[in-house]
Amino acid sequence: MAAPAHAQSPNYSVTAHAVTGGMPGAGASYVGPLAGQTSADAQHDPAAVTWAYYYTQILFADAGAYAWTDLGSLTSHVDADAQRVDATSFPSGVSASTTNRFQDRITVVSDTLPKNTPVTLTFRAALSVEATGSGLFDGRASCTVQIGASSASPKWSDAWNKAEVAASSPLVVVKTTVGATLWISGRLDTSAHASFMAPGPLYGGAMQIDATCETPLLETTPGVYLVTESGFDYASLQ
Repeated sequence: MAAPAHAQSPNYSVTAHAVTGGMPGAGASYVGPLAGQTSADAQHDPAAVTWAYYYTQILFADAGAYAWTDLGSLTSHVDADAQRVDATSFPSGVSASTTNRFQDRITVVSDTLPKNTPVTLTFRAALSVEATGSGLFDGRASCTVQIGASSASPKWSDAWNKAEVAASSPLVVVKTTVGATLWISGRLDTSAHASFMAPGPLYGGAMQIDATCETPLLETTPGVYLVTESGFDYASLQ
């Protein structure tokens, strides 16, 4: 007797995480991984609050974390604000962070080239960041793109006591063959931190970051195109 057929689970998925910390109401939102889905979003945005630390230390804090995930395109917003109202001792600060991920499978197809013909696919790991910071701030963003055995991981950072490291968008060059099936995945991690105090004395800080990580397909060997399990066209991100 033949065994009943089972539908194969999709191999593409999306995930979005948003986390706030260091203040009353801080917490997290975790969405995914959602198999067979093409988008997800998460947010955690507790209300700004003036609060007492150790009963007598009065502080103001605000934070928000938002993560939007689509196949091939990851977006985040994080903000943190830590201000002294009337205090002489302090917690470490206020933070917000996000993590977005997607994964998909692609098959290399050609109507003119034989199977196993060597071909080249060129993607880009495109990290872009817009940020503002004042006082005691620290922010980071990193983008990791993996296609088959090839990858790139551009990073950005800025802080009140360090020089900014600019975002970049390196190429991801994939050497493969007609008929091959490859995984494609992207991840964006973003974090912002604002401190209440640093030796000096220095008091208070604020940080706001908007970041994106995209994986556009720029070029293929002539006669080659990609079929994705999700149906998404990565060349449309150009």
